[in-house]
Amino acid sequence: MFETAEAITIEEILEKEWVSTAFQPLVSIKRKALLGVEALARCTAPGEDIPPLEMFRMAGEAGCLLELDRLCRKKALEAFAPIHARNRGLIVSLNVDGHAIDADVVGSGMLIGQVKALGISPNNVLIEIVESRAKDSKALEQFVSTYRKNGFLIALDDLGAGYSNLDRIPLLKPDVLKLDRSLVAGVDGHMTRLEVVKSFVQMASRLGSLALAEGVERQEDILRLLEIGVDVFQGYYFGRPAMRMAKAEVVSERIDYLAAKFKESATERFTAQKELYASHDALVLGLCRRLSAVGALGLDQLLTGFIDESANIECLYVLNARGVQISDTVCNPAKLRKRKRFIYEPARVGADHSLKEYFLPLRAGLPKFTTPPYISLASGNRCITISALYKDKDGRACILCADIDHKD
Repeated sequence: MFETAEAITIEEILEKEWVSTAFQPLVSIKRKALLGVEALARCTAPGEDIPPLEMFRMAGEAGCLLELDRLCRKKALEAFAPIHARNRGLIVSLNVDGHAIDADVVGSGMLIGQVKALGISPNNVLIEIVESRAKDSKALEQFVSTYRKNGFLIALDDLGAGYSNLDRIPLLKPDVLKLDRSLVAGVDGHMTRLEVVKSFVQMASRLGSLALAEGVERQEDILRLLEIGVDVFQGYYFGRPAMRMAKAEVVSERIDYLAAKFKESATERFTAQKELYASHDALVLGLCRRLSAVGALGLDQLLTGFIDESANIECLYVLNARGVQISDTVCNPAKLRKRKRFIYEPARVGADHSLKEYFLPLRAGLPKFTTPPYISLASGNRCITISALYKDKDGRACILCADIDHKD
């Protein structure tokens, strides 16, 4: 537990308003702009260094959390008012402690009054809520509804950390979803974490929300997050919390540098992807031409030969026009995950693939289809499936399916 030499009390902090505000930039790389700042409370008790979390812990124990919460917002708005006067396009993000939200808080109109008194537009104020701390769900929903009707923006903070209630997200319909640093840190080298972040970004897009990654420190993570649809960032990479606004030139330099790096990496990625998929297509179409010379007999033997020739193919199998498998699933044994064979098992002759993503487009008339990457039920690996229509030597319509290794 934190102890101060002078035994400063939370009552003294509140009475003497020993609180100030530090600002941290919120930036958009794709828009090449500083969107706003998050206001972060700092204790200014003389001769003391009380961390923000400790200050709020003290307030919680003393039963004056709401008073401290309001003081922090008051100081933040007072510090932001002159910034707003100079640039009315910037947003200030304010934290509202979920513990402090109850029926009385909803009806007080305190924050609305503070904003109007300082000449700040509610449209420029983003209210951040850690919804998992709110015990009264009804009061939380009413709070969000009231402030949204008055023009404020709403963000859910620390998404992906602790015990966030995901079912509250569609109810609250936040304008911003803040992805916690525990999710985004090191995401460039962590595929599982990347997939979790992707799911949140997709959810944000479907809800009409903006995904914001907080706590970013590494260029590699930012570029990877940009690639999957995150556009707004906050973290030490762009500036530490400071009593003064970050210098516009410094932030602009970092934004421009990352924008150029992203453009370069995206161009390289799309070029490589185009070349890779073209080579996959050529391989599969070449296999179809060779398959068209045989009928049902010798099919498995020919597929086995194809596997031996192509190291990046995991599995090959052939379906009839109804989506029923007419060959065995011939697999590259080096790519099967033996530890998970009780979950992942190659399909056998007679298996029905008629509802699979790689069959339905061909059923609808396409001659060839490539799936997005997914986890193969045959191997347990991340793969893509290319399905292509051909006719065998007896004139029967068949579909070759090739599962191809897809590490990235």
